Amino acid sequence: MRSYRKDIDGLRALAVLPITFFHAGIPGFSGGFIGVDVFFVISGFLITAIIARDLSARRFSYADFYERRIRRIFPALIGMLLFSLVAAYFLLLPSELPDFGASVVGTVVFVSNFVFFKQSGYFDGAADEKPLLHTWSLGIEEQFYIIFPVLLFLILRFAPRYARQIIALSAALSLAACIYITPIGGAAAFYLIPMRAWELLVGSLIALGAAPKISPVLWRAALSGAGGALIVAAIILFNSETRFPGTAALLPVAGSALVIAYGEGTATARLLSLRPLTFIGLISYSLYLWHWPLIVFGRDLGLLDGKIGPAVAIVLMSIAAGYLSYRFVETPFRNRSLFSRQRIYRLATVGAAVLLGWGFFYQYSNGLRSRFSSPILAFDDGQYDFSPRRDDCLAVIGTADPAHACVFGGESANMALWGDSHGLELAVALGSAEHPLRSITYSSCPPALGFDQPGRPDCKVHNDLVARYLIDHPEIHTVVIVAHYTAYLKSPGFQPGLVRATDMLVGAGKSVVIIGPTPGENTHNVPRRLARLGNDLVPKRDYLERQKQVIAMLGILQAKDVKVIWPSHYFCGVENCRVTLDGKPVLFDEHHISMTAARYLADRIAPLIEQGDAEAALPR
Repeated sequence: MRSYRKDIDGLRALAVLPITFFHAGIPGFSGGFIGVDVFFVISGFLITAIIARDLSARRFSYADFYERRIRRIFPALIGMLLFSLVAAYFLLLPSELPDFGASVVGTVVFVSNFVFFKQSGYFDGAADEKPLLHTWSLGIEEQFYIIFPVLLFLILRFAPRYARQIIALSAALSLAACIYITPIGGAAAFYLIPMRAWELLVGSLIALGAAPKISPVLWRAALSGAGGALIVAAIILFNSETRFPGTAALLPVAGSALVIAYGEGTATARLLSLRPLTFIGLISYSLYLWHWPLIVFGRDLGLLDGKIGPAVAIVLMSIAAGYLSYRFVETPFRNRSLFSRQRIYRLATVGAAVLLGWGFFYQYSNGLRSRFSSPILAFDDGQYDFSPRRDDCLAVIGTADPAHACVFGGESANMALWGDSHGLELAVALGSAEHPLRSITYSSCPPALGFDQPGRPDCKVHNDLVARYLIDHPEIHTVVIVAHYTAYLKSPGFQPGLVRATDMLVGAGKSVVIIGPTPGENTHNVPRRLARLGNDLVPKRDYLERQKQVIAMLGILQAKDVKVIWPSHYFCGVENCRVTLDGKPVLFDEHHISMTAARYLADRIAPLIEQGDAEAALPR
């Protein structure tokens, strides 16, 4: 029987602490999310070692295996879910409660990764606002635990000589799928087990002895030390811009594998075996369960304001909750003398039934709207203040034919709006009987010629088609350009591509009008933020600071033959910019203009577009 390894508990600490620090917003841990990948490798190693040991001793029992999983997973999970269900009633908005209920149901039956994958659409709620988002990894692990014991049994029963090769091939296929799908369908690569199984299977291979045997302690120390360095490097160097998992996940997975395979008896193992780290490792499961709901609900209460003090406080609170859960929930339920198999099954069944019923109630409750006042409901409903034509008028994939793009205001357009998803609401509002407008919009694909947009492999071809269409249709005398400019500034080729597009249009005799950024852009969902905090003004200096590069870029174009209209002239005063109109948000999410604001703006800028005029003054 494999002896207990303190260093693996320490490795768990190296996984859970960066996750907690990253989620709390503590600087220096921008890649802390890779802790989940470290957990996957550890889980694959430990579970495979247990199954292989029991199978070789001919004492493996599915009943015993899943009993251990229930004792390990369910009690602490039920406690966290009950707390979250109560907190959700008081803190979650009507728009959030149904999705939360669905996530409770998904978590109980260990398919929350599928639930969050389905909820990961472009205009669904932000990930950092979902209190149970972290349970996606439990879904991955439990699905692995359901499938893998059966497969390992069959492999060891009928092809024991090729066990490592079969598992290595499976891991390679999973890794290939992960690398292929990450750039084109990141959510699928992140949440679904076919693209994540390789991480657990790497741990399985180590448990089956696939790692080359290395005797010299010096070499083992070097390899395990390098493994630890790879994990730390990923924690420090990765950030929200890292395309993940894909090839980037190789860094923490390889690092974890090296530590597990070669760490015993080395300085790395001694470091990871320090008591503070093993303590965190022992409570790591409960700590992981509790940290994220505490962070999300704390943010909903306005307690996390981006400062280090509240962030450290929430981390300490999470560690305390993790310890209490480990001490008084996890540990007792593992005691077979206190809780027999029959009793643990009964308690798990009753707990699951209560949670499922409560979750379904929230899911189909219409958000329990009576909990909130009319102004809060109006803010929350602002998330749905977008064009009903989004599904059929906004391209999201492929090379959409501009000739088939939607026309607003008539059948034959003499104007066109060329843009990404920021353009559709303005296109609807600007189109009129006098000036029908063709809306040529493509999600996350700005009007920049020659620009390759990550995640949108057809963007360049689409823009070439749009350019040719506009040149070939002289009746379209005016082209309005709209984009989420700040999203592309760091991407090479965007600014030159935008210049090329405007030069091409001007050279073709078109009147070109660029609509600048709308004030109020935020890192959080604006309607939900308004519903919680109620502040409908933002300092103008914040807008100017956030958009200074965009203002400079469009200012250069404005000095040429391109007209630029600045929404800030209509939404901002001398000191502040408003983010509401008649009690409705100006944006329907973090950065898309709402239909209400689009109509308000269109009424004021339509004459300028028709006359080919624009405001000369830059925002200041």
